Amino acid sequence: MKIVYSNLPMKKELNAFQYQSEGNTLIEYDEKVVFPVNAVLAKSMKKGEKVKVVLLSKADKDGNCAVNAGIFQQELNRINLEIGADIEYITLTTPFVETRDIHEKLLRDMIGMLEERAEAIADITYGPKSLPIIVFAVLNFAEKFFGVTIKNIVYGKVNFVNDGNGGTKPVDPVLCDMTPLYYLNSLTNSMEYRSSEEAVKALDILLDM
Repeated sequence: MKIVYSNLPMKKELNAFQYQSEGNTLIEYDEKVVFPVNAVLAKSMKKGEKVKVVLLSKADKDGNCAVNAGIFQQELNRINLEIGADIEYITLTTPFVETRDIHEKLLRDMIGMLEERAEAIADITYGPKSLPIIVFAVLNFAEKFFGVTIKNIVYGKVNFVNDGNGGTKPVDPVLCDMTPLYYLNSLTNSMEYRSSEEAVKALDILLDM
């Protein structure tokens, strides 16, 4: 079983890209997608496999997140026509307020979506800056207490250039796999040394491997 956490954009204008992979060709997909994680799912979902997609939405003033949740489902359902996975969609909506109680509620609700021994995939492309931190905390909890395997943490990177009309346009889309960064963080959290000097030396050895 797969559990997917995906942050939803709060903006109205969405762009579809054919993302080139940076460092992980296994997640490279030859079609355009609005939501980068759907490129990963297009390459990794299997016929009959249960996939729980948890969409992380903010209650923005214009209601764009709610609309974008529907666009996400349409895109992944289209991809799934040729695959035949069993997809369940759940939307977790919280106020666009950066307070401790809101963060803690979202963390607890996300943990409530976990399944024992599942595979986890996350997309941190969109949403407020607090969401990637919460996603990392949830995945750490999932790995430690639910035996979840962290497969991919991705975000879609673009450059913004002048469009010639006084505005900007996104170009050069790249699908970045942040999973090694997650595991590096897990390793540093488990390191135990008698001094900061020993810890830094050990980290240097680890980074050179």
